[in-house]
Amino acid sequence: MYISLAELKLRLNKIFTASQELTNNGIDSILIRANANMIYLTGTVVSGYAYLHKELELPVFFIERPSQAIDELPENCRYSVRKPELIPDILKEKGFAITERTALEQEELSFSEYCRLSKLSVTGKVSPISANGIMLRARMVKTPFEIEVMRESALVHCKIYEDVPRLYREGMTELELQIELERAMRLRGSIGTFRCYGPRMEIFMGNIISGDNAQSPAPYDFAMGGVGTPAMPMGATNRIIRPNSSVMVDLAGNYSVYNTDITRSYSVGTLPDRAYHAHEVARSICRFFEHHAKHGSSVADIYLHAQEKVAEEQFESVFMGTEFQAKFVGHGMGIQINEQPVLTGKSKDTFQSGMTIAVEPKFVLPGIGPVGMENTYLITDDGVELLTPVEESIVPLDK
Repeated sequence: MYISLAELKLRLNKIFTASQELTNNGIDSILIRANANMIYLTGTVVSGYAYLHKELELPVFFIERPSQAIDELPENCRYSVRKPELIPDILKEKGFAITERTALEQEELSFSEYCRLSKLSVTGKVSPISANGIMLRARMVKTPFEIEVMRESALVHCKIYEDVPRLYREGMTELELQIELERAMRLRGSIGTFRCYGPRMEIFMGNIISGDNAQSPAPYDFAMGGVGTPAMPMGATNRIIRPNSSVMVDLAGNYSVYNTDITRSYSVGTLPDRAYHAHEVARSICRFFEHHAKHGSSVADIYLHAQEKVAEEQFESVFMGTEFQAKFVGHGMGIQINEQPVLTGKSKDTFQSGMTIAVEPKFVLPGIGPVGMENTYLITDDGVELLTPVEESIVPLDK
């Protein structure tokens, strides 16, 4: 196992005890297929299926392609299958079955795959409740092992932001700077892509935008956009990073199966006072989060405070975008870059000890560019721990 048996059992306990969906809807089992949830159960991508039942001590894995990740599991927990239709007979021998009390990952499966897996049920029907929500709630609070992996990955992630001034050259385009930074990331162990939650969420290694490129909204639910290219319509372009403009670097912390998130702002030349003012507002929002977020506190309060602060400083029209403004100021982090909870004003969630949260107050100033920041934090019983300690001020690139 790429995670220990003790760690797997801890995660299974979280799935079957922490989820309100299981309690309220009579679900007794889950059939897992999606990569992110397989990673949660094994520590890596496994091609196949995992059957979880509240009366089973361990999942039963049905493997399509060989995987070293589960070789250490007991033999009665792992089976090779050519197709999912072989699963019911194996489960029957063990005294279990896929039934109307089994949840599937509705959002992660294609319609045809969902229909195919539904037919594995003894009645031809499965639970109308999605396993996605159940798994996301369980993954929302990290185990001590997960937290330690994220701490280590975050420290590697921080180093790339120290490289930005060194790798910048006068006359560079956004894309040229991004390529240099991506190379530095890969040399430090970045896997090169990162996982997003949502079937239409796509991005490569992150986002670098400068000047008025930041005003172009992304087609995805991200805070910052950029023109990009037709194949990936967000982020860096071949336009030169011009004097007296800001540069925002938002690159993925994908140095393990867990993500961290950092954004920092830079300048070429001197920016107008309004840019530094907005940036300090972003920093103050992060300080509020650090002082008020703790186990049991309201998620919505962070967004509502950000809105109040932005209005007080008269930056409402440029907060989290201009043409299209994102309606959140942060999100959970983990196996996927955007997990629960989402920091919106309508959230009913409370922070829980063990959550890892990215807070990203950002502004887009026409004629200047993007400013603001993003940090990744760990929620603790008493407050928060900053996982991404990197210089927060607007760093000049041409000095």
